[in-house]
Amino acid sequence: MSLKTSASHPLEALLRERIEGDVLFDEFSRGLYSTDASIYQIPPLGVVLPRSKDDVRAVVEIAAEHGVPILPRGGGTSLSGQTVAAAIVIDFSNYMNRILEIDTARNLVRIEPGVVLDQLNTALQPHGLQFGPDVSTSSRAALGGMIGNNS
Repeated sequence: MSLKTSASHPLEALLRERIEGDVLFDEFSRGLYSTDASIYQIPPLGVVLPRSKDDVRAVVEIAAEHGVPILPRGGGTSLSGQTVAAAIVIDFSNYMNRILEIDTARNLVRIEPGVVLDQLNTALQPHGLQFGPDVSTSSRAALGGMIGNNS
């Protein structure tokens, strides 16, 4: 979805050069990411949908070099506005949403931050395991956001 158009924001061109995933700085995308389940509405500078850890690393490096905040985001289910800011939003839900390993011997699971709680618990159920938090948005809440918000 990374449209190869002329960059409207100086960071957009830099991100497009280094990011394999999607780089969204258009008004429509920024509008979509300006809200979550809270009452707050703050448009981001732009949005990146990373495909890999390398993409995430590149976003962090570029943002740090230019003094721009970043905001990791999953399902946007926050009721307190934690997923909206004038920042580069990094949305993990589109591509970085895989369960990488279930180690039943150690009760250990490795996931990417965009994995949704119900998705994880469905995969754990045959092993008699469950990830404990019981949030009302379990069908949409991403684990990265849950951990970031101390759910």
